[in-house]
Amino acid sequence: MRELPPLGEDTVVRLSRQGGFAPLHALSKPREIEFGQYDSAQRGRICSVLERCLPESGEPTQVGRGDQRYFKVELRFRPQPAAQEDELTLLIPEDRAPSELVRLWDKGLVE
Repeated sequence: MRELPPLGEDTVVRLSRQGGFAPLHALSKPREIEFGQYDSAQRGRICSVLERCLPESGEPTQVGRGDQRYFKVELRFRPQPAAQEDELTLLIPEDRAPSELVRLWDKGLVE
């Protein structure tokens, strides 16, 4: 089973909605979340949402077919403080996305 890497204060999460017959940039509504702007409890809630997405994440060839929309979650992080930046991308079909991910993308909130 996939696991999230350790995500520190320098982590950046970029969320967008992709796909559909008429993909419009305005509808993708990209949102960027910088972990350094949140306290540890809020970061923990964001990580919890991301962990719930891992089992739903598919390969690029499995999502976005036809008119299917999906969420693209791009993580930029440093596995260790002095390490080079790394990336992880998750693709979650819209119909299998946890409601918390939709709220995080739409409002930037995690409750």
